[in-house]
Order: sequence, then structure tokens, then C-alpha cells
Amino acid sequence: MLIQIFSQAFMTDSREILINESVVCAICYAYKVDSYSPTYLTRGDKIFAIDVEKDISISSNETIDMKLQYSDTNYTAAQWAAGNMKVEAQYRAFSGAASMAVETTEESKYHTVRVDAIGMCTKNCLTSRGSFRTHPQDFVTEDFKVAVRELTVEELENKVGVFYAIKLQLGGMVKRSFVMEATEEDNETKVTSELQAAFGKECLGGSFSAAGSFETGRRSSNKNAKVRREWRAQGGDIDLWFKVGIDNGEKSVLSSAMEIAREWAKTINTTNVYPFDFELRPLWELIAEFDEKKAGEYRTYLEAKWNNEGSRHLPTMYLPTKLRVEQLADASKTFLLNTCRAHKTAMVEEAATAQSYLDSVMYLVDRKCYKRWRKAAESGKEEATEIRDIVSRDQDITVEELVEQLENRSDHRFAQSQRYLGLWGNDSKDSNRIENLNKTFLDKLIKRLNMDLTSQVSVEEWHVDLEECEKQVSEAVEWFDENICCMQTRERQKNIVKAIGQVKSIQESLSGFLQRLQSEVEKEE
Repeated sequence: MLIQIFSQAFMTDSREILINESVVCAICYAYKVDSYSPTYLTRGDKIFAIDVEKDISISSNETIDMKLQYSDTNYTAAQWAAGNMKVEAQYRAFSGAASMAVETTEESKYHTVRVDAIGMCTKNCLTSRGSFRTHPQDFVTEDFKVAVRELTVEELENKVGVFYAIKLQLGGMVKRSFVMEATEEDNETKVTSELQAAFGKECLGGSFSAAGSFETGRRSSNKNAKVRREWRAQGGDIDLWFKVGIDNGEKSVLSSAMEIAREWAKTINTTNVYPFDFELRPLWELIAEFDEKKAGEYRTYLEAKWNNEGSRHLPTMYLPTKLRVEQLADASKTFLLNTCRAHKTAMVEEAATAQSYLDSVMYLVDRKCYKRWRKAAESGKEEATEIRDIVSRDQDITVEELVEQLENRSDHRFAQSQRYLGLWGNDSKDSNRIENLNKTFLDKLIKRLNMDLTSQVSVEEWHVDLEECEKQVSEAVEWFDENICCMQTRERQKNIVKAIGQVKSIQESLSGFLQRLQSEVEKEE
């Protein structure tokens, strides 16, 4: 049963012309796992000799399909791949190719999610039939039998393959993959929405440097989260996909992936079709029909290798979520709001005082001074109101973002407090004083927020900090005790009084904290 080269084939009811031997015989090959293929498969050796007229069915099935495939630790991209190819039990075979790791050279310690944006153009479907379907062992080549007898299991994998196909589609496939570190709050809706906002509805927009390329970066929603982006394409004129995401100066074409797909489909023909959407069987099932021992050895070798690869990326924790202002403890929110309220009240009083001078005869003497005084106070009042609204109403702003905003405001207030206007600086004397108060107000908020940020450390880090604190206090006490007798008489009493105050402050802090910890223990008991 030799392979026949097609000189004619099949249109609608008859078969479309398929003259390329590799196209007709795609089903005659074994397949190996390949990280660089959009299907995760590449051809191995030819293992079947068939009569294509009798042993396979070729049907015309011209379709274009776009889909987004979401994967996480509960259902990985490898499980998707194996499920689609009907070899669910062997999903670990694809763990390396359909990697859930962000880095190609190292493993992330954080959970990851993956979204595969897939575009497929189907032209024909090849399916084994008859005896070739039910007894494929009767169609294996002599070369394959010799390979099974003489090659090691490692050589079988590398030179022959690990799966064989009983069904496949011919056409083209493009895939853009996004693998990203994830927080516990991430889910399919949130992640796909983030990608669609950046790369269009089908997530196939944006620039590509070359087919098979990949790049790393950071997520738009979380700059601490790493992301790996890559794309693979086979079949037809894949250069057309470089058009997606290019701005032509008149309109954005980020949403035109389907339009490109239709244009791409027209370029796919019998000379450049690509096999995809396989239905597979493990090669050891075929080998077992004439050499059960070798089949068992091959299966044991492959499954051990796949299990090892499948256990490589198993992170135990999520990427820490950036603390949002709305997630602050009630005590912190109350402090922030009360501080805003108190500063606003103080600034209202300052503005009123400045206005009273403007309303008096003194206005004629220092009018610029009082106007600047009033302006600084009113500005401080408005700022306190604005920050209060952010703390109480903005559900998205993170503590880090608010701290950055406040630091910028504080820098501005400091610059304003250093102005020197009028004779001997008289015109800026009171406004500078008010700007210093505005800066002090902002710095209070920054200090409290930074305390909240540092409180987000792990329990282990917290204990390390306490141990370091204990060590520093012990060393400080020891040093002071050894050097107290060496102090000059004039400075001795002042230093001792200062030390007493410091020790009392430490005692008060620790006493209050100790009571809090004891109450927590009693509560647990």
C-alpha cells in the first residue's frame, strides 16, 4: 500500500486538489512535542504507508475561528492542549511546551495565569478510516519496525516521535500567548479584560518582531507582576499578522484581527497549509501491537520524563496584592480622615484671620502679605478636602500611589515655604508659615501610610525585625552603661535625663504592645 500522489482531488462533493505529498501524508507521520509550534507538535518520522483513496477521509471544511483560552493552576495550558487532542491522561507531555512559567530560564515563585489568543483557518479535515482506523499496526512501515527493534527509548523519542494522529485539520493557525504572575484576586474576567484593553477584542493586536518571538515585561494593572508575551504562526502568508495593531494615522486597527484573518485565509493553499487540531494516540499503543516489552519501556521512560517536567512550575503563593487605600484598617482610615479634618479646620481659621486683617486698616500696609497668607490657607483647606475624598471614596487607588501623590505635594509645599518676597521677606512671612503647616500635614499622612505599607510584611520578616530591634536595644544599653562614667560633667545630667525619657518611651510602647498580644492569646484560648 504505497502513498499515491494526488493529481486531482476534491471540491465540495469532490475533493479539493492536494498535490503536496506532505499535505496528504500529514496523517502518516509520528509527532513530537515542540515548544516553538502553535500546536505544540512537530513532525517526527513517517511511520505509515497507506492508500490515501481507501484509508483516509478528506472533507472540505472552510471556517475561521477566534478564541481566548484561559489557564491557571487549576487547569493549565498543558491540560487544555491534551484535552483538545484527546490525550488527557498524557497532559504532562505538554507541560514544557505549554509552559505556565513567566521566565524561560528560571521558575517564578508566584502563581501564574495564561491566556492564549488563538486564530484558526480550517480548509480540510483528514481522518483515518476503515482498517487504518481500527488496525493501524497493519500499516506501519518496515523502517518503523526496525527503529523499534534497534533504537533506545531516548532515540525513539528524538528520531521517531511520541504520538500518532487519527484526525487533523489542514489550514493555518496563529497563537499569541500571555503568561503573567497573578494575585489571589485575578480571575478569567479580570485578566482577559486587561489584555483586551491593550491588544483588542481577540488579543491579537500589537506589534510582533518575528514569528516565534517572545518578550518579557510588566502587567499594565500591576507593575510588580512579570509577564511573558510570545506568538507563533503557521500556514499561509503569516506576514499579514504584522498589520494588526498598526495605527495608519486615521484609525486604530487593534480590533481588526478578524479582518486580517479573512485576508490571511485567502493566502492558504495546498502549498502552504499547516496541520493542526489533532486527535492523537500515544505511540506506545502502536508499538505494543508487535513488541509489548519495548512499548512498556517506552511508556515508562516518557511518563517519568513528563512527570518531572509537569512538576517544575508549582509555585506555592500568589503575588502580593498591592494594598489599596480602601483596604486599610479602620484605625488608619480614621487617623487619615481626622488629620484631614483637623487641618481643614486649622486652615479655615487661618484664612479667616488673614481676611480679618484684609478687612482692617492694616490692609493698606501689608495687603500682599495677607493675600498670600489667605491664599496659602485656602489652598491647604482645599487640599485637605481633596485628600479626604480620595481616602473615603476612591476604591482603586493603592497606598503606594497615594504616598507618591502626597510626596509630590509635600515637595511643592516645601518649595512654597522657602519663598522670600517683599522687603525683608515680609510679604511671604505668614504664607511661608502656612505652607510649612501644609507640608507638616502631608508628612503626617505619608508617615502613617508608610507604616501601613511596612505592616504588610510576612510573619517571618516581622519576627526578624523584632529580633533585630531587641539586639539594637541591648547593644545601646550596654554601650550607654559602659560610657556613662566617661561623660563630661556638663553634659552628663542632660544625657542621662534624655536617656531616661527614651527608655520610658520604649517601655510604654512595649508595655502597650505586650498587653495587646496577651489579649490576642486569651482570645484564641
